[in-house]
Amino acid sequence: MTDHYRIIRKEINLTSEELERIQELMKQEHADQFSPFVRQKLMDLVEGRQSVADWITLWQSQKIEQISRDILRVTVLAEQTHQVTAEHLRIILTCVQELMVEVEKAFPLSPDFRGKYMGG
Repeated sequence: MTDHYRIIRKEINLTSEELERIQELMKQEHADQFSPFVRQKLMDLVEGRQSVADWITLWQSQKIEQISRDILRVTVLAEQTHQVTAEHLRIILTCVQELMVEVEKAFPLSPDFRGKYMGG
């Protein structure tokens, strides 16, 4: 029986700084071998998976920053008064719903999630 695939070797050129950054990321993710690690990262990109950098960009948008500030403001108010009112919960719910709308622009939400948490 013959193999249905063969190993294809490709060469990439990296600067020493790029290699250091990749090796640091490998340490953080407890990866031992360079080739499988880089191959998986490339396949993640090919398959359309979003990277941490995409999340950082998303969080930097002014809309999401404002939502975070609103939630923090309500949290601080609730802590100061030592109570959580229905109004506090409505404000937080509105913030979370707005956040989900922003997130969905980059990451489509499943129909199950939409039905359960977003009413549609």
